[in-house]
Amino acid sequence: MAYTDNYERDTYGIIAFWLRNDYDHGRFFDREISHYETELARANQNNIVRLGKVWEKAAKKQGDIGTLINEAQHATREFHSLLAFTMDKSLHCEVIISTPVSLIDHMVREAEESQRVFKLIESGAKVSPSDAILHESVFWLRQMADHLGYIRHYLDISNYDLNFQVTGMMQKFERLLMQATALQTMIRTPRNETLPVLTQFKKMIIKEAKSLESFKLELDELIKKCAAVTTSPPDLLEHIAREAHHLWRNLEEERIT
Repeated sequence: MAYTDNYERDTYGIIAFWLRNDYDHGRFFDREISHYETELARANQNNIVRLGKVWEKAAKKQGDIGTLINEAQHATREFHSLLAFTMDKSLHCEVIISTPVSLIDHMVREAEESQRVFKLIESGAKVSPSDAILHESVFWLRQMADHLGYIRHYLDISNYDLNFQVTGMMQKFERLLMQATALQTMIRTPRNETLPVLTQFKKMIIKEAKSLESFKLELDELIKKCAAVTTSPPDLLEHIAREAHHLWRNLEEERIT
């Protein structure tokens, strides 16, 4: 897995993970902004450059953590503001882009989650294993279901069998999300112990996330070889496979990062 070669789980690595996510989102979004939307394209490019510079610092472990988090928060906040503004414009049919509104919302939610993670690192607060499992499951299962929906969005309709397979996987992750939200309300706070039902659910999600990661990497290879008819960005599948990897690693370690 080439994309995990430099994947580290220390504080610098976690900050780099989230900055890279937003950086990638900016690049993907750039492909879908109409040439008529010059101001939007320029603002997005500025965000890509800003995020890229801070990501490079985190990846190289440059500077102290406090300063780096401040820079990461600022860069992510600016990107979040642009996305949220564009989403509102899109809902009012006032901007020309080919990005689905739900995909903009998907990116907005991840920018918001990165802010939560940065604040958690900054505060040094401890999260119980049960709270971590439930939070990661509810947040990431929705993202995983979204990923499959966007894979289908980019796939040409001529990929009949592949489209059928992706739809089935998306529906499975939607069901798992419903189960996660049910557990979140059934297992009430304070969650001082990890119940067997939650442990079993965690094991199931880890298994499914690993399987999804493998599927995304297999499709990534096909896309890079131009062996699947799709309009997907060349490195989109690698990006979302990295997120599946992040999910199951967090669940194994029972932590929010």
